[in-house]
Amino acid sequence: MATSKLWGNELEFRRTVLRVVLLVIIVAGVTFTINNWVVGHKILAIVELVVVILSFIILAIHRKTPNLTLWSSVFLCALYTVILFGIFSVSFTSALYSWLFIVPVLSYLLLGTKLGSLYSVFYVSLGCGILTYRHIMQHTDIPTIAIINIGLTLIAIWALSYTYEQKRAAMVKRLQEMASLDPLTGLNNRLLLSSIFDMLCLSLPEQQKSVSMILVDLDHFKKVNDEFGHSVGDAVLIEVSRIINSMRRRNDWAFRFGGEEFCLLIPDVTPSQANSIAERLRYAVQHTLNAEGFTANLTASLGIAHWPDNGKELSEIYKVADERLYQAKEQGRNQIIAE
Repeated sequence: MATSKLWGNELEFRRTVLRVVLLVIIVAGVTFTINNWVVGHKILAIVELVVVILSFIILAIHRKTPNLTLWSSVFLCALYTVILFGIFSVSFTSALYSWLFIVPVLSYLLLGTKLGSLYSVFYVSLGCGILTYRHIMQHTDIPTIAIINIGLTLIAIWALSYTYEQKRAAMVKRLQEMASLDPLTGLNNRLLLSSIFDMLCLSLPEQQKSVSMILVDLDHFKKVNDEFGHSVGDAVLIEVSRIINSMRRRNDWAFRFGGEEFCLLIPDVTPSQANSIAERLRYAVQHTLNAEGFTANLTASLGIAHWPDNGKELSEIYKVADERLYQAKEQGRNQIIAE
C-alpha cells in the first residue's frame, strides 16, 4: 500500500507533538534530577538523567528519522518506566503519581489509537497496581478514597484521550481520502500521482525496475455531454472507470486527472505488455461500454511512456506520454501511440 505525500501532514503533526513533549520532559527531568539527587534519591536521579539524555538524542533526530513511531515508543517506554519507578520509590506526598495522568494522553498523541491503547493499558494498569500495593498495602495511613479518586481521574482522562484521538484520526483519514480520490469515479486523483510514482520506482527490485504510464483520453467526449446531458456523461465516466479497474492488476494504479482524461501506472511490464494492456482497454471502451442512457459509440486515444527508458523524472515520463496521446488524436483518434 502506497503512502500519499498528503499523509506527511499527519507525520508532521506527530513530530511536532514529540518535539514539544521532549522539551517539556528535558526541563522537568533536569529539575527532578537535581532535586532527587539533593534529597538523597540518587538512583531515581540517575534514571531520570538517563531519560533526559535519551530525550536530547531523540530531539536531535526526530525531524529526519523515518522511524518516528519506533523512537516515540522507545521514549515513552523510558519515560513511563521512570514514572513507575518513582511511584514505587518515593512517598505518596510527593504526588509523583500525578504523572500517570499523562500516560494515555501522550500514548494516543504519539502512537495513535491501536498502539496507544496497548501502552495505556499496560502502563496505567501497572502504575495503579504499584500505587495500590505501595501506598495502601504497605502504608495503611493513605486513605483508600485517595487511590479511588486517582483511578477515576485516570479513567476519565483515558476515555477523553481515546475519544479525541479516534475522532481526530477518522476525520484526518476522511479529509485525506476526499483530497486524494476523485469524488465521481472513486479513482485516485492527480494529487497522488507523484507519491505513487516515487513509491513504485523505489519499491521494485533492481532487475525489474520499469514503470509504464498509459494516458487515456475519451474521444469527442464533449458531444456526449451535449447530446445526452451531463448526468449521462457522468455515467459514462463511471463506466470507463469500472472498465479500467476491472482490467488493472492489484499493483497497478489508476487515476482520473479530470474531465475525460485517465492515467494508469503499471509497474514491472515490458513495452509490449503495456501495449497489450492499452489495446485491451481501447477495445473495451469501444465495444463493451454500457452506461445507462448512452446509446452511441465511444472511443479512446492512448499514449504510452516508460520509466526509465523515456526519462528519469515523472515530469519527463508524463510529457512523453502526453505528446504521444496528442499524436494519437492528431492521427485520427481511437488508437495507441507507444513510440
